[in-house]
Amino acid sequence: MSSIFTTYRIKAWPFRYAGTLAVTDIHGGVPSDPKTVESWLRLKVEEKDSITQQVVAEIMTERGIDAEAAVAELAKSKVNGFHRDENGLYVPGNNLKACLKEAVMVAANAGKITTKGWGNPDNAAFKKQIKGWFPEHVFVMEDRLYLGATEYDYIDQRFTRSQYGSSITREEVISKAVVSFTIETDYPFTDEQWAVIWLTAEQQGLGASRSQGFGRFEVIAWDRVA
Repeated sequence: MSSIFTTYRIKAWPFRYAGTLAVTDIHGGVPSDPKTVESWLRLKVEEKDSITQQVVAEIMTERGIDAEAAVAELAKSKVNGFHRDENGLYVPGNNLKACLKEAVMVAANAGKITTKGWGNPDNAAFKKQIKGWFPEHVFVMEDRLYLGATEYDYIDQRFTRSQYGSSITREEVISKAVVSFTIETDYPFTDEQWAVIWLTAEQQGLGASRSQGFGRFEVIAWDRVA
């Protein structure tokens, strides 16, 4: 069902762009079913996977339990994966908006984008700092951003230690994902401003474990649409 104000949409949001990202090693961040994880872990133990065996051995020592109980305990840490439906694996559209918000903050902090004075050019009282202004004026239109895959390529395992003991971070990974999206805004960003935002976002990444350098991308298409 469409809004009764659809005919006025172009006046409210006059700038619309279609874009495509080529993402490398995007990681999923949604917890998977614990029973599925436990079955997968038992298989890794049978296959003598070195990382899994090492963590199971450490948990056995730390907690004084046998291997069976250690695997069950390890399964509680889950595997993080992707959302999925009949069209394949996807990440929520708000993930890309969060990526853009983060990129804008990074760019502004480095002096690449003006921090203050955003808003109505004819009324200084309505001008805001970009941190609060940007998310109110730039929107990713899709609720689901499909990754061009129906299954992940592999599971990334990282051995971790914390005050609570030994564990493994496990995340589903798609090696090469292609993400298409649409953005609407009511502000006439210049080509240079968009370039700074996107070039910053490319290095910030999309998906889980971005702080580890995963999910970085390149914008391979960006076009103004009517």
